[in-house]
Amino acid sequence: MVSGVAASVILIAVLVGVIWRPRGMHVAIPAAVGALLAVVLGLVRFPTLLALLAQTWDASATLIALFLLSEALDSNGFFSWAALHLARSARGSGWLLYILVLVLTTVTTALLANDGAILILTPIFARLLVHIYDKKECWLPYVLAAGFFVDATSALFIPSNLTNIIIADANTLNFLLFARWMVLPTLFAAIAAGLCFGVRFRTALSARYDPAILETPVDALQDRHLTFWASWGALLTLVIGYSIGGQLHIPVSLIASPVALIMLLLVHVRGIRPAHKILHAAPWGILVYALGMFVVITAAFTSGILSFLTTPLQTFIASASGTSITHESVQGILLVGGTLTLLSASTNNLPATLVGVLVLHLVERPGLVAIYALTIGVDIGPKLTPYGSLATLLWLGILARYGIRISWRQYIRENWWITLIALMAALSGLLVAQWLW
Repeated sequence: MVSGVAASVILIAVLVGVIWRPRGMHVAIPAAVGALLAVVLGLVRFPTLLALLAQTWDASATLIALFLLSEALDSNGFFSWAALHLARSARGSGWLLYILVLVLTTVTTALLANDGAILILTPIFARLLVHIYDKKECWLPYVLAAGFFVDATSALFIPSNLTNIIIADANTLNFLLFARWMVLPTLFAAIAAGLCFGVRFRTALSARYDPAILETPVDALQDRHLTFWASWGALLTLVIGYSIGGQLHIPVSLIASPVALIMLLLVHVRGIRPAHKILHAAPWGILVYALGMFVVITAAFTSGILSFLTTPLQTFIASASGTSITHESVQGILLVGGTLTLLSASTNNLPATLVGVLVLHLVERPGLVAIYALTIGVDIGPKLTPYGSLATLLWLGILARYGIRISWRQYIRENWWITLIALMAALSGLLVAQWLW
């Protein structure tokens, strides 16, 4: 009883701190304090901490590795070069630029994860839009859709989202199997969301811009030869490494880390940017936040205060785990995705993911389709609220620094209905994948 009350108070206090962030407080602080209290009060014991570390080390290391790789590529102007190419290729057409921006966002998210895509692409898109459009209303469709896509399309590959890595590691899913199942849900969600934003902002997207004012893409590169071509080699190596490593059950971080370190060393040796500055810019605070939230949610789970949610979720997962498509299994898939959507949107998708993984352990032989429905819920669901994913919080902060301010009210107004449509589209894609595979 006492442990349940203590775990409840800690969880609520941490969530309030993460959501409201008084005086701009970093989200890592309330998560770290809450985790420390949970350990001191004995709500989470040392063996449990070791089990948590075993579940999250690969995801945490991958997050840092992909961020370092993203920073190394961006230091040479790789993404600015790509964005300028797209803007010039669109030839002044707002609609074509919109499509190309979403394609670049999706590809970058797939290879360098949603947080890396947010941190790298948001400043580039903001500078580009401010440069080519005078009216602020012309910026909105691009930034809102790109911000949505980094999470909504992050279900494609295991390394594309921290949540995917945690779920895949807990259920021993390999890269190719995951990608085969998730390609249709991701495609369906992307088409649905792209169309929704396009219809909503059709007037703004009809505005043309003058491509002559854009600089030559090659001028954005610091090193046009060795580092530039090495960047392409690094991305290709990631894809090949993920594919082979997945078949051999090699942790994702052991694929991403060597590639990141080689590019980091190359950027340093070529005099483009000192390695220590890139290391200093790594999101260590995000890592502390993730680990802290895992401890806090574990305390809440083991104390039983989440049983009102975990008990029905366990039933939904069992219903969705059939090998054939039945009315019961379809209902289970929708309920699994919907439950994780609401949990991610109200608390944040990292603790929601851990809850999902813990419940999966309680189900005897959970089916692949149930696991993927859970993944879709924690990847797309957090877009309902501005604090549902850390990527969204980072995105809002970066945009504000470039004078593009989006209030929480405006965010919810523009995103809630598109999130629900994209979620239903993705779950429909999952049903088609189940029928195919």
